[in-house]
Amino acid sequence: MLSRIKKAIVVGILGVVFSVNAQAEEIKVLAAASLKYVLEEIKSDFLVNKKDDKIEISYISSGKAYAQIKNGFSAHLFVSADVSYPAKLYEEKLAPSKEEIYAKGKLVLWSNDENFKIKEFSDILNPKITHIAIPNSKLAPYGRASVEALEATKMLEKVQAKFVIGESIGAATTYVESKNAQVGFTALSVLGEGGINTPTMSFIVIDEKLYKPILQALVITNYGKDSKLAKDFKDYILSKKAKQTFIKFGYSVE
Repeated sequence: MLSRIKKAIVVGILGVVFSVNAQAEEIKVLAAASLKYVLEEIKSDFLVNKKDDKIEISYISSGKAYAQIKNGFSAHLFVSADVSYPAKLYEEKLAPSKEEIYAKGKLVLWSNDENFKIKEFSDILNPKITHIAIPNSKLAPYGRASVEALEATKMLEKVQAKFVIGESIGAATTYVESKNAQVGFTALSVLGEGGINTPTMSFIVIDEKLYKPILQALVITNYGKDSKLAKDFKDYILSKKAKQTFIKFGYSVE
């Protein structure tokens, strides 16, 4: 009788374990390169009580992420640095629901070279500057914003020949961080707390009136529409707690 009871207890425990494991999920997320630092912190906070769940995030330009999803990449969630790419997925019936805005980004001009301290936007005209890092404006929203800001201040033609173009904001930022470019454009979220912070770094936040607002949105894809983890993670990114993290990293939130 006792052995039967022990056997029943063991079976019950195993049943609970298997039930928990059966509910655990692993999802793939494609996210804008500018989100590397903030989204990793948000992911860590989200997974604190979800030890068995896994979230794999790949950081690339928003344009490339959109193209990969359109070509069949198995991403459950797309967290973009703009609104247009997630909106396209919905319009093309590659996402079951419309995009949702989670934050607004801020563009900065920065340097990691102690010989090129950035104090104002016009410092980009310094004739000693030979390389200016900029994200690909055809793929990266912050690249588009950089071009818009330069056009608005009539400086584009004066500096365009010095551009070193990165496929994503991450690549453009690396050029400056490694001092292969004296100055460059990046997102405020990439610098400072939780991100790049070096003794030789200097930057200014570009006047937001000089470029179209960098409204950033996310969307669950058709591939991820039945994933509870994808939905829960999306909801957490949109939550009040996550908004505080976005603010800490230099974003604006509504």
